[in-house]
Amino acid sequence: MESLSGPFAILVLVLDILAIVQVWRSSIEVGRKVIWSLVIVLLPVVGLIMWAAAAGPFGKARL
Repeated sequence: MESLSGPFAILVLVLDILAIVQVWRSSIEVGRKVIWSLVIVLLPVVGLIMWAAAAGPFGKARL
């Protein structure tokens, strides 16, 4: 199990970076962009899941 922690960490890092790029490319206000970026950075896995749920095709939140 220890051999998977490195690739998993890199995968989460890459997905977090892609999520932050998508947040900053969106048309939402700058304040919301900063908040979403902080959530993704401070809570890497949970923040990514929250962002995906809110920004996905079935998301009800206005980003």
